[in-house]
Amino acid sequence: MSETFLNVLDKGIIPFIVLSGVVLIVLLVGNYIVLVGHYNNIESIMGWENKKSSVNRITHEITAGSEKTKATPDDIIELETAFNKTCSWHEAFSQLIPLFPLFGILGTVAGLILMLQHQSGNVIDYNDLYLALRTTLYGLIFAIILKFIDAMLPSRKIYDTEIILNDFDKKFNTAVMLDNITE
Repeated sequence: MSETFLNVLDKGIIPFIVLSGVVLIVLLVGNYIVLVGHYNNIESIMGWENKKSSVNRITHEITAGSEKTKATPDDIIELETAFNKTCSWHEAFSQLIPLFPLFGILGTVAGLILMLQHQSGNVIDYNDLYLALRTTLYGLIFAIILKFIDAMLPSRKIYDTEIILNDFDKKFNTAVMLDNITE
């Protein structure tokens, strides 16, 4: 019974690691795309300026102008809430990354146990050892790739967005403190 479980584990762990790694890469990249959308929305509202163009009815000339817009704290809170929801998904995805080396070690241990069980005399079955070490390799490769993607894409965008939101909070609090409130 335990040898059957170990065989299934040893043979199925590599496809599981690869499939899980690919799915997590897709989820991290998708999360990054959503975070970029939040970042762009927050950055545009913090820019305090929208560009508008107008067309002259007689000459059909296009002129570009700028018009100041105002961001209310409610607008920022709404954007920040959506941003934080996406960040919580990112946090869940990034917590899965350390599982990949553990999956690799699990496959290695299962392969080594099978190798010892299949050993007859002084003859060692290197196929079990080869499979055992490959699981560690795949686990480590996916952990490194996922950690790199996480550090370069979503985590960086989260950091940039938090800087913008903190800057708004400082400006808002300073304006209230200095009684710079207009009607």
